Amino acid sequence: MSFTYTTLKTAIEEYTDNNESSFLKNMPNFVKAAEDRIFESVDLEYFRKNVTSAMTSSDQFLTIPSDFLATFSLQITTSGSEGFLQQKDVNFLREYTPASTTTGLPRYYAMFSTDHFLLAPTPNAAYTVELHYYYRPTSLSASTFIITINNVTGTFTASDDITGGTSGAVTDVSAVPSSTTLTVTIPGGSFTVGETITGSSSGATGTVVSTTADTTTTWISDNAPNVLLYGSLFEAYTFMKGEQDIIALYEKRFMDGLSRLKDLGEARENSDGYRRGLPSRPRT
Repeated sequence: MSFTYTTLKTAIEEYTDNNESSFLKNMPNFVKAAEDRIFESVDLEYFRKNVTSAMTSSDQFLTIPSDFLATFSLQITTSGSEGFLQQKDVNFLREYTPASTTTGLPRYYAMFSTDHFLLAPTPNAAYTVELHYYYRPTSLSASTFIITINNVTGTFTASDDITGGTSGAVTDVSAVPSSTTLTVTIPGGSFTVGETITGSSSGATGTVVSTTADTTTTWISDNAPNVLLYGSLFEAYTFMKGEQDIIALYEKRFMDGLSRLKDLGEARENSDGYRRGLPSRPRT
């Protein structure tokens, strides 16, 4: 079994017997919340990547990638040799080099903000660094498909909210490839051929000619579909203020699946010679 966002959304609607408009509007939040709990709890090699960049001489900050979750390692190259920086907290770095004007070959780094690492000492050259990190994959709920339209009046714009006049389906326009095609996120509900859609901010209208199928999956929806399903159901029933025994059941099933994923991640981590005692990701 594997889920696309469309099939997962359908499963959640069927389990909860709920297709009320505000519930469907919040469906992406249920899925994202479940994904976030998985990514924050499980170390899997599938969610690692490497990026290479350069420090800036006399700048104590290093930019963090936008999809960053946690560090696996930070490697620095100097004069043809390589070494790993040690991860510490900001207070340690401030005590180690109280003056940011103190420069040299960096030995330590710390999370300073969601956008930057703090380095110590401040680099005295533009050293090459390679960040090996856990990243946040694109959410399944961000899946898109194409709507082809005709009889267009006005101009649809990216970020338009569009609504189906007959189906009542609502979604966001993420791109406008042409005057007769719209790239949209998966809607709450389903658009029907022949109905008129209207852009809430542009005021543009058009008639639906066809829609493409949703075929996008993710590693989680392919390899741990039940974990994603029960995590999403837990969030959905909590939103609905549903029966506590049902909420507890879905929470238990989610946590059981999460535990199995953790075991998989820890087994791989223990056999990973590259890690060699490097700082692990922070737990939440």
